Amino acid sequence: MYIRMNAIHKTRKNLTREDWLDAAIHTLYESGIGSVSIVQLAGSLGVTRGSFYHHFTDREDLLRAMLKHWEETLTITVREEVRDLELPPAELLRALIFSIREHKAAVYDSSFRAWALHDPFARTTLERVDTFRLAYITSLFEAAGFKGIDAENRSRLLLYYEMADPAFFVEQDPETMAQLIDERLRLLLQQTD
Repeated sequence: MYIRMNAIHKTRKNLTREDWLDAAIHTLYESGIGSVSIVQLAGSLGVTRGSFYHHFTDREDLLRAMLKHWEETLTITVREEVRDLELPPAELLRALIFSIREHKAAVYDSSFRAWALHDPFARTTLERVDTFRLAYITSLFEAAGFKGIDAENRSRLLLYYEMADPAFFVEQDPETMAQLIDERLRLLLQQTD
């Protein structure tokens, strides 16, 4: 998901539903779910609240749409970008990691996870996203020859790497990042017997 704050600075009266969602997700990331309010969003976008109601019925509708947007854009879309590539499993895993990073999927994950701690609907969405991600990545490790709990553990490690990395480390230059990713995959794809 690209949070397109620069796109939001276009003609104010032409804001789309996605512009509102991007602004709301950016606010979630910057300040937490309590700061996602119609008044604050309208103010940051430089429009009236009436513009909001053109796209959403109320704040609750916006919150549900944020979760759906996050799930579709940062889970399903990322998977679909690599699913149909005709590559060996290790290369599919590499392509998946680069897609996650290109969409900055991990950057926003912690904000949605924090929200899910206090909201049952957000928690249900998060559980569905985690299940979907884990199943897909596990299938790639299984295709690479790992079975059962071994494939699942490698999948979990990859998810931990990719979701936590942006929170702990300053973004590396692309060449260094590619080297780190290749080394992670080498470690995760090593057979242990």
